[in-house]
Amino acid sequence: MSKRFTYDRFLKPLRNRYFIVTLIFIVWMLFFDNNSLTSWVRTLGEYSANKSQQRYYKEKIHQTESKLRELQSNKDSLEKFARENYYFHRQDEDVFIITPGPSDPSDRSPYR
Repeated sequence: MSKRFTYDRFLKPLRNRYFIVTLIFIVWMLFFDNNSLTSWVRTLGEYSANKSQQRYYKEKIHQTESKLRELQSNKDSLEKFARENYYFHRQDEDVFIITPGPSDPSDRSPYR
């Protein structure tokens, strides 16, 4: 008798059509809808990645603006920047660009 009583107690809500409809609705909203739990978690991950990317780019903008202010205010730093990055030189100067050699010792043969 007691097993039958507990069995009926657990199955009684499952026979209620409102409970079944509500359960189906909750399962549908959590897993199958366009705004489901899985898409919400994915969107939250994308949001977090975008926020970290935004912080990175704000820092890069800050660095670039400080470098620009330095170049606009100091003629020597502007000349140094132009010489290092664009190989500018004065008329009576020659510029030699030295590139790093091969890292493999067998490639250092003079008879290549």
